Amino acid sequence: RLEEAKKNLLRTHTTSASARALYQLARQEKFSPVKYFSIDRVFRNESLDATHLAEFHQVEGAVADRGLTLGHLMGILRQFFTKLGMGRASRGGSRGSPEALLNPSLSPGITQLRFKPAYNPYTEPSMEVFSYHEGEGGSGGSVWAP
Repeated sequence: RLEEAKKNLLRTHTTSASARALYQLARQEKFSPVKYFSIDRVFRNESLDATHLAEFHQVEGAVADRGLTLGHLMGILRQFFTKLGMGRASRGGSRGSPEALLNPSLSPGITQLRFKPAYNPYTEPSMEVFSYHEGEGGSGGSVWAP
């Protein structure tokens, strides 16, 4: 029914961005390396606990080139988290100047990461990344989060 189709729908994943990018890659006449990333809000109808929320931000991407290894993926993920700007520069203070926000060396982002092999039926290899962020006020606001 048309009325039903016009209703808003909460997005449960960002796979449509991956599918579009991979389709464009497959249509290339001559292969050329590509990188794409998508960050967006998604919603899940799950039981809430320490590691599952009904609403969260999903990060996904694809890097296509010849000769890539799992080490390359881990390096890209480290670079991504470092550039998140979650350091003190993003929370004000002297390091919160516009210059600090634009200069990654003044805003170190998230640099403490742990990688854990994981099974995802649609990607191989797969891993979970756990990040540590020292919050305001020291260890009381610090979290290792998936």
